[in-house]
Amino acid sequence: MISEMNELAIGFDLTPKGSQLTFYNRQNSGPMTVSLVPGEERYLLNTPEELFPLIAQGKEEGVELLTSFFRDCMGLLDGTGRPDNQVITVTMEKMDGVWARAIIQALESLKIPEQCIYLQDHRESFFWFTLNQRKELWTYKVALFHYEDDRIRCWRLGIDRKTKPALVEIEKFDTLRLDDKARAGRNDEDWNAERDRLFLKHIQRMFGKDTYSCAYLTGEAFSKEWAKESLAFLCRRRKVFLGQNLYTKGACHASMEYAHMSKMGDYLYKSPDMIEQNLGMEMIIRGHKEFYPMISAGINWYMARHQCEFILDDVRDLVLYSKSLSGEMMEHRIALPGLPNRPNRATRLRLSLSFKSRDKCLVRLQDLGLGGLYPATDKTWDAEIDFSKGGRGA
Repeated sequence: MISEMNELAIGFDLTPKGSQLTFYNRQNSGPMTVSLVPGEERYLLNTPEELFPLIAQGKEEGVELLTSFFRDCMGLLDGTGRPDNQVITVTMEKMDGVWARAIIQALESLKIPEQCIYLQDHRESFFWFTLNQRKELWTYKVALFHYEDDRIRCWRLGIDRKTKPALVEIEKFDTLRLDDKARAGRNDEDWNAERDRLFLKHIQRMFGKDTYSCAYLTGEAFSKEWAKESLAFLCRRRKVFLGQNLYTKGACHASMEYAHMSKMGDYLYKSPDMIEQNLGMEMIIRGHKEFYPMISAGINWYMARHQCEFILDDVRDLVLYSKSLSGEMMEHRIALPGLPNRPNRATRLRLSLSFKSRDKCLVRLQDLGLGGLYPATDKTWDAEIDFSKGGRGA
C-alpha cells in the first residue's frame, strides 16, 4: 500500500560557499534540514572548492566530483531508510544549461531516474517556500533580503488573484551594496549605524506605499546587533523571519509537490526561465492522425527536453507546431538536405529537442535507416527554433 512506502522528498541547495540538504517523509511533520551537529543549526555542507570552476569549464572531472559530493550528502539520509520512491529538487542562485546537464548526469549515476530530478533557481525556491507557509503570511506582498558578499539582494513576491490559476511573480529590486566604498573607513560602531541607516532607507524605497505581509532575511551577515532601526521598521504590522535554510526548504516543498505528497493549490509561478510554448508534431499513431506533444509550456527551459523516433511517410522535411500560452499557433519547417534516397516509409529518424534559453529550442535529427535493408548513415541535421522571432503561421 502507498501508506507503507518510504517516499522521500529532497531539497538540495548547491552553492560554492556551502550546500544544504532538506528532506521530508511521511514520518515527519514537515521538511527537516540536515544539521552536522544534532540539535544545532549547523546546516552548511562543505562544497568542494574546485567543483564550480570544473563544471564551468565543462570538465568531466567536475561531473565526477559532483557525483561523489551528492553521494556523500545523500549518505546523511541513511537513517531515513532506503526509499521506495524519491524525488529530488536541486536549487542554485542561477541555474543554466551547463549545470542542468551536470546535475542530471551526476544524480542519474546514483540511480535516481531523470523523471525524479527537478531543477530551479533560488527565486523559484522562494516561491515554493512562501506559498507553503501559513496563508496570512502571503496575503499581501512578501519581501526577501539576502545578505552575502557585501551586498543585500532584494526580491518582492506578489500574487495576481484575478487570473486562474493565480499568477505569482517575483520581482528583483535594486541591490544594496555595503562594501568598503560604502563603509568609507568607518570603525565598527559607526559602520553598524551607517549600514542600518542605508538598509532602512533601501527598505522604505522598496516598500513604498505597498502592503507587505511578511519579510524574510537570509545570510549570516544579518544581525540584530546592527540592523536595529531597519528591523524595527520591518516588524511594524508584518511578520519578519531570520533564517539560513529558506532555499533548501523551498526546494524540498517543490519535491513534495512533484511527488504528490502535498498540494499547494491553484497557483502558477511566472518564472523568467519558463517556456511559454507547447511544441509537438502531427503523426500517424495506430492508423490515426494525431498531434504528438513533446514540450509543454510552463516548465523551465533547462528542464525541457524530449527524444523520440519515427518513420518518415511521404515527406522529405519535418514540420513542428507550437502554440503559445496566448494561443498563437506557429509552424516550424525543418529542411533535411542530403536525406538518403529510400522508398517511402524506409527512413527512421531520431528527434532530440532541448533548449538553450526560454525562446530558443535546439532540434537535432539523426538518420537511423531501417533494418538491414536500409542501414543507418548516422547523418545528422541541426536546427534552431527562435520563438521570439515567431515562425510561419500554422
